[in-house]
Amino acid sequence: MRKKIIEFISKVSGEADAFYLLEQSAGKITRDELRENIIECGILPEMFPHDSSTEKLWAKYSDIILAHTLGFLGIPSEVLRVRGNSADVFGKNAEYSIVGDAKTFRLSRTAKNQKDFKVKSLDDWRKKDNYVVLAAPLIQYPSRKSQIYAQAIDKNITLLSYTHLSFLLEYHHGQDIRPLWETSERLRTSLKTAEHENSASYWKEIDRTVCRITDKLHEDLRRHKESEIVRSKQLGNEGIAYWRGIIRKYKNLSKEEAIARLIKAEKIESKIRTIEETINQTVEL
Repeated sequence: MRKKIIEFISKVSGEADAFYLLEQSAGKITRDELRENIIECGILPEMFPHDSSTEKLWAKYSDIILAHTLGFLGIPSEVLRVRGNSADVFGKNAEYSIVGDAKTFRLSRTAKNQKDFKVKSLDDWRKKDNYVVLAAPLIQYPSRKSQIYAQAIDKNITLLSYTHLSFLLEYHHGQDIRPLWETSERLRTSLKTAEHENSASYWKEIDRTVCRITDKLHEDLRRHKESEIVRSKQLGNEGIAYWRGIIRKYKNLSKEEAIARLIKAEKIESKIRTIEETINQTVEL
């Protein structure tokens, strides 16, 4: 499925209605397909250039996946099309409303920091809605202490991994999942303030809650986590193969073409033009 989505995004990214086309295509995904492939949306394909239309469309794809997941869990949801200062996903059922954001990262990216998760921004975007959820790959969350856990606990925001969502898609059959959205509220009561940044405490409560909702053992969830590790390694090898292909391509370049590409990559000519424009300005004396 990942290969098909990559090809589809590469094909339509330049279209004016690219998001609509992607939404229509992804809207046909079944619950089983979603459960089996949801982990993949959190890992950005290495072949998509930084800040490109394909990269941005993949980010929207992850939001579409989150919206569909919430829908299968009893919360009809949609991807919002407003720009800036707003959550990307909105869901509402008869009992409450929720806003959400789905994160996707490159495996080649160096360590993330709290700004990459925008936990505080999500609280601002909540407005009058009851709950907030942020989904990201489990392996991309800080593994020790981090302010994002303290921020989530303080603002009652639920941090989830695609692994937990995959687990819920397999074992959720109409159970009330509201306890999941109240995880941080419980931790704010049970933990000392000094412990709020502790990742182990946070994920232990998430694991416990997911297992309680689905009436499954922690061992069942652990197997899901192991599957994510295996799949992430496979996707990592996909990225490694891509970059090794680029290295082979570069090694076959002529000297002249290699120099031309280096000049372009360093934006040297652009820097020269900027300097020329600056020093050739007409200045009143």
